[in-house]
Amino acid sequence: MKIFGSVPNFSTSDENVMELIISTMKEYGANILDVNMDRDHNRSVVTMISDYNNILSVLFNMAKRASELIDMDNHRGLHPRIGAIDVLPIIPMMEATMDEAIEMSKALGKMIGDNLNIPVYMYGNSTETKKRISWIRNMHFQYEELKKHINEEKYMPDFGPPRMGKAGAVMVGARNIMIAYNVNINTEDASAIDEITKKIRSGKYIKNVRALTFNIKSNKYMQISMNIYDYHDASLYDIYEFIKKESDDRGFSIAGSEIIGLLPDDAVAESLGYYLKSKISSKNILEYNILRTLWK
Repeated sequence: MKIFGSVPNFSTSDENVMELIISTMKEYGANILDVNMDRDHNRSVVTMISDYNNILSVLFNMAKRASELIDMDNHRGLHPRIGAIDVLPIIPMMEATMDEAIEMSKALGKMIGDNLNIPVYMYGNSTETKKRISWIRNMHFQYEELKKHINEEKYMPDFGPPRMGKAGAVMVGARNIMIAYNVNINTEDASAIDEITKKIRSGKYIKNVRALTFNIKSNKYMQISMNIYDYHDASLYDIYEFIKKESDDRGFSIAGSEIIGLLPDDAVAESLGYYLKSKISSKNILEYNILRTLWK
């Protein structure tokens, strides 16, 4: 069976709005695996899977529902964003291939652009240069800036009109599994923590990780928020230990860390093996073996 995953990011933390969006996803055939809502970022991340026949219908109708419910003109939050459905990836799983995911992402982008009149920007494996999200959305260029500059050649969308309504724009693309990981540090010294974040972004110490610094005033700590694009190149334990050392050197301590969404089993096994000083792999995980047996 060909299974596709998706981890859509929504620019809201309203539980009632998310309940309606998730209900629509289920109605069209999605299996919801995880929901994460963050009030400081005013953002929700849903992890879901669906099969080859239903994935496009699920994601299109989900985008339609979200665009009706979320007004970007009234949105405020820490996380950079350009639209109601800010990021919409398609991830090949099981017997599905990346080529199929790319084909589906482009079909989805066209459907959203043509039928919902939402500007669509392709990213990841769905572009020739494998564009990262940051080219169109970052801390200095978000919904408000894109709304002003969308008619310029540089910012013309791949699908949909070169104008933005209350739903803003959306980024659509095929990609491999990515880990979203946050580390919270017991300090409100933004400049000191930003030094650590810049080291991570430089690629000299850790590869294939994008990082941002956020001041989580509600908890009185700084947060390094990361997207790990290749968890084999940059393991969770390497990242954690790097940030711990950098924080210790500055006289700070780690308040905790959090995973947004779900983790691949081998990423868990590698980190557990590191701290237990044991050779642990996916084959040592009970549920992995149960699923592998059932899959046969």
